[in-house]
Amino acid sequence: MAKSKTWIVTTSGERSVADVAKDLKAKGFSVDQVLDEIGAITGAADDSVVPKLRAVKGVADVSPDTAIDIGPPDSPTTW
Repeated sequence: MAKSKTWIVTTSGERSVADVAKDLKAKGFSVDQVLDEIGAITGAADDSVVPKLRAVKGVADVSPDTAIDIGPPDSPTTW
């Protein structure tokens, strides 16, 4: 069985984010957050599911979620 990864889905605005999230769930995407204000949906799925997610009407992009570390407060380097 493939290992599930976290993904960020960016919507195109042609459909409501809630409708897109519903269709993503039907394709095997485990929705974590629906960020209606910015048109994004976060969640998890296997790599094999991603092409199906990209084919959902209203999806503009599906990208892997990556950790961002800005360092401790007052750190001279943040990236």
